[in-house]
Amino acid sequence: MNTGVRFSRVILWCVFLLFPLTAAAQQLEIHYINVSWGGAVLVKGPDGTTVLMEAGNTGKGTNYVVPYLQSIGLVPASGLDYTIAGHQHCDHIGGLDEVVQAGYNVRVKNYYNGSSYASSCVDTWNAAAATTTAGAPTAMPVGTTILLGNGAKLTCVARNGSIIGGGSVSVSDENDRSIAVLIQYGGFDYLWASDLGGGNIDEACTGRFTSSQTDVESSVVQAISPGGAFPMISSGGIDVLHCNHHGSESSTNMNWMNLSKPAVALISTGSGQSSGWDLPRIDPVEHVLLAQATACITAPPALVLQTEEGAPIGSLTSFAGYCVGDIKLTTDGVSTFTVSADGAVTQGPNELVASGLPRTFNLDDVAGPPDTTPPVISGELASNITASTASINWTTDEASNSMVEYGLTTGYGSTASNATNVTSHNIGLTSLAANTFYHYRVKSTDAAGNTATSGDHSFQTGSSATYSPTATTILQGTLNAGTFSNLATNNSVYYVVNSTTTGTPRFSDWYATVTIAQTPASVTKLTITYVGKYSRSSRTQTLYLYDWPTSSWSQIDSRSVGTADVTVTNVQALPASLVSATGEIRLRVLGSGGGSKSFTGSGDYVQFAVETSGANISRAGFAREPVLAKFVSRRPWLFEESILGRRFQENQLRSFWDR
Repeated sequence: MNTGVRFSRVILWCVFLLFPLTAAAQQLEIHYINVSWGGAVLVKGPDGTTVLMEAGNTGKGTNYVVPYLQSIGLVPASGLDYTIAGHQHCDHIGGLDEVVQAGYNVRVKNYYNGSSYASSCVDTWNAAAATTTAGAPTAMPVGTTILLGNGAKLTCVARNGSIIGGGSVSVSDENDRSIAVLIQYGGFDYLWASDLGGGNIDEACTGRFTSSQTDVESSVVQAISPGGAFPMISSGGIDVLHCNHHGSESSTNMNWMNLSKPAVALISTGSGQSSGWDLPRIDPVEHVLLAQATACITAPPALVLQTEEGAPIGSLTSFAGYCVGDIKLTTDGVSTFTVSADGAVTQGPNELVASGLPRTFNLDDVAGPPDTTPPVISGELASNITASTASINWTTDEASNSMVEYGLTTGYGSTASNATNVTSHNIGLTSLAANTFYHYRVKSTDAAGNTATSGDHSFQTGSSATYSPTATTILQGTLNAGTFSNLATNNSVYYVVNSTTTGTPRFSDWYATVTIAQTPASVTKLTITYVGKYSRSSRTQTLYLYDWPTSSWSQIDSRSVGTADVTVTNVQALPASLVSATGEIRLRVLGSGGGSKSFTGSGDYVQFAVETSGANISRAGFAREPVLAKFVSRRPWLFEESILGRRFQENQLRSFWDR
């Protein structure tokens, strides 16, 4: 055989082997695990991120969920990234603790609906969750996005009556407090809402009736539809719809169906129901999902699949959906999605063959290529810099989250972040050291998971200094004891002034003076602390700072003070007029009252704390790093001679960047 041909065939064979693996790695998977009566859904993102949404009733985690996870290669050592408990009923969370006890650690977050519903299942799950890396369950904020890789994402669109976009519905039933999530990947959409209710809005048309649940479904699907408060889906609706509450009449109303327009509807149901529940029921399945109520259902009929047959059955039970066992959805988000099942039915007939599965459906929205472009960062700026705080600002060309990495070196070491996706970013840094040089860079990640990172920037925090009085002056009254030095320490050793001895009322009036080292224009914050008392009760104490431009005293505090020390702290955020051209600051202490009775005023402590603003040192544009990289790679000897050879110091390098 010709060696050139052989080599070509080897290359083609390697490409053939690698291509399916690459394609498979880009698949989003959604697994409906058959837990009989209850709910359990596993989501596996294109990048392998895993989300377990519920795990059925007590015993189902051990007997159904764990074996299923292992059967698809998700062994305990793999763990899980997230769990979502849609609501707190046992048929949804009773098996979650068993999954953890089987060795599955949850790494990132355990979410729940935030309700106060109490049961032994809740207690058991809370205790098990607390042993995982993710910790105890936390209420899932509406708008939370879990990135699943390659642009796929899971978004919380409702929880406990709160709806994405700012709407809300008053709810009292635990089912109506359910979390609702929208999973999207390219042109694929899947809507799930545990046991969320749909009220009675279409009873006259579909026959659905509930005496306990509220219509939350309409508010959710309207909010995410075109023209809604937070549109996320197209007029074509979604691809796959979860039939809430196991096919109960309390859920799956006409709006849930008409705005969703699903090609496939999925029901998690089975044996274990109470007598008379008869789920899934005829009204939501046949009249709504199969579009037989033509007077109000405008969407085309969906393919209705259920894990198995409900039991016990009754006169209201629907048998129109196909019982197919564990159900699996897969899609690359580009043009189609595929539905398959394993026929593992334990209640009722196995209708896998009759259902025609596996079946492939066209997406209602044909997606373009996945978003792989990170945001463009610009305008990085450190502002409002004080001795201990700073604000970091920047903009992006698309909505994305905000993170600042900062520290004393380019290794950073500290972070501050905000998960909200915005285009104008502002992150506040706190607890900074005074008069310190800091490095920082910003990062923004868009909804598709693409991250942009800025170059290194820097700022210098302001200084902070405290001063004690260097002189005192008595305006009214006479000196009784002490000097200005007594005011330097809070130690009950006083500077004492006698009040006036004539007139009504009597006054003690004096001021303390200090001269600061900072230039007056640089002072951005002045904090005054005064501790003192009087020899008689109920003296009116008024504190003033001298305003130099107007040559007058500006009142900063007034209160009644008696025979025990009282501490007064006052912060001046705009102190420019309170510092003279030579740096002098004056604090006046005026005591009055008592009719014709004289008194003494005793000052124990006076402190002037001064802060100056910091400086934004680096405002280098985002594009400058690549320019330098290109310069160095093409002419390294020039870089060495011009930069390293001249032994530039750090401040000189910063000057170099700012040109």
